[in-house]
Amino acid sequence: MKQVWRWLRPAVLAIAGIVYVALGYLASASNHPPILAVAVGAIPFVAGVIAACWNSNFRLPAMGLCIACLVAIGLNIDVLISHASWLYFIQHAGAMGSLFIMFGSTLRTHEGALCSRIARIAIAEPLDAHYLHYTWRVTLAWTIYFLSSALISVGLFFLAPLAIWALFAAVLTPVFLGLMFAGEFLIRLRALPGRPHFSIAQTIQSYRQYTMQRGAATEPRAPHNPSTDS
Repeated sequence: MKQVWRWLRPAVLAIAGIVYVALGYLASASNHPPILAVAVGAIPFVAGVIAACWNSNFRLPAMGLCIACLVAIGLNIDVLISHASWLYFIQHAGAMGSLFIMFGSTLRTHEGALCSRIARIAIAEPLDAHYLHYTWRVTLAWTIYFLSSALISVGLFFLAPLAIWALFAAVLTPVFLGLMFAGEFLIRLRALPGRPHFSIAQTIQSYRQYTMQRGAATEPRAPHNPSTDS
């Protein structure tokens, strides 16, 4: 059974991805989208907000406000559906802008560049100066990509027909992301021959591990009580 699932899993994930992209395009390109398309498309945004509230230093008030907002949205679902394109626009442009800031803010040094940190986690060994210079340039490339995507998203949303913006945001953005990952991997094989390499899947896994480590490092620690020491 496990072997069958191993072969079926890529196909299931591919079909799920295509369905999600199709629903996202329908919801963002129409002034009156189907409620299912809006609900599915809002999942990443809602999940991100809930995660941010849960990891906040003010967890209880933040979660209470989050639940109140979700209830208010549920009671006014018709308004949300009639403005679904704005929801998708804020989600897309906001994500691209946030990633631009995240990557760009780490460009001060080669060692501190985000892709350098991800590479150290994936390879699990020190990286030399040449490797760190390459990962810094990769961080710069991603920074430029996310900034360009955010600017294009804003420009198309306000200046082009809604269907054109929806095509870029819901369909072309996942394609461009895949091309960026694949292109960087092929360039790395050529630019760093004979060096340790890691797959696209390992890159994503290392990024998740990095974000978890960063979140754990920012969590407030309980004050030390000397009276408990023996």
